[in-house]
Amino acid sequence: MRKLHERCVRTPVFRTLAGSVVVCDAEAARRVLADTGRRLDHVPAFWRPGNVRLPPPECVALNRWVHTCLADEDPGRAAADAVETVAAARGDLHRACLHAVAGAHRRPLGLENHSDLRATVGEFLDHVFHDIMTGARRFPDLDTFQRLTARAGRAVADGAVPGFPELDPAIRGEVYLRAVTAFAGASAAALAWLICAQRPGDLVAATRSKEPVRDLPPEHVALETLRLWPPAWQHRRPVRHDHRIGGLAVLSGDEIVVPAYALQRHPRYWPDADLFDPGRWARIPRRPEAFLPFATGPGACVGARFEVRWLAAAAAHLAERPPIPLARHGEIPCVTAVFSPPRHTIGPRTP
Repeated sequence: MRKLHERCVRTPVFRTLAGSVVVCDAEAARRVLADTGRRLDHVPAFWRPGNVRLPPPECVALNRWVHTCLADEDPGRAAADAVETVAAARGDLHRACLHAVAGAHRRPLGLENHSDLRATVGEFLDHVFHDIMTGARRFPDLDTFQRLTARAGRAVADGAVPGFPELDPAIRGEVYLRAVTAFAGASAAALAWLICAQRPGDLVAATRSKEPVRDLPPEHVALETLRLWPPAWQHRRPVRHDHRIGGLAVLSGDEIVVPAYALQRHPRYWPDADLFDPGRWARIPRRPEAFLPFATGPGACVGARFEVRWLAAAAAHLAERPPIPLARHGEIPCVTAVFSPPRHTIGPRTP
């Protein structure tokens, strides 16, 4: 990521050796993601069971379901539940945050009253998504994944998940588990980064301002956490029609990459770009064009507004309680489809 960031600072639009077209100019990135010419495919990976794009009506129904679920959620309650669950946990921070966030969304995910679905989701988070999130595995164990999708599909068919769209029985279990990652994946990574930032001491891939985090507005802490450590560290879009970006030919079959991590640390847009300074948000009249943790346009995260409110509520809750004890193992963040902290263990450091 460091080499990508350095190249982004030097060159606003370029093609990688792998063939992707990287757009590191804020104005151009927003124009690309808005895609008024309909040149790109904006269906997220969540809604691609078996790597096959779901038909637009089904994608719309799933996005509507997510939006409706989040509209009915109380971000303050969800944040308090998640923070206290992590604080009571021991062991791996990533795993604790995944379970805490999924548990905080237990009602829309159907986990309150269906024990088998709750066990299925727990096993999925432990043995599939956690390994992918931390880089322990590049691909899930196919037998385990298929077994869990079959179990999830049966539970969904039993009506365990309120309002879940009608889908082909062959894919509904996989789509549901992908929905679990939509609810829990990025939010768990953001919560983990926030917990690390609340701790005294050195930060990962950032320096700390002199202002105590606990004395700052929670929304500013949330925004600065998302700026420096965006869980969705890049936004990828397959190209459907040939066109040009900044003089560079982009062809059907290429992939556009908007690197949110690099844009949100670009010295052209951010003074002291690597400084964790929540106070900067009090000095900014509106969110800058280079702030793209949720993308924008037709493929933007449907839960963006809820995510900021939820993360701000988590920052407020963390500020009111003793710091969660953590022991860090290594300095390198986990960079997969999700950008998350290095491995941490919750609990007092043992001799």
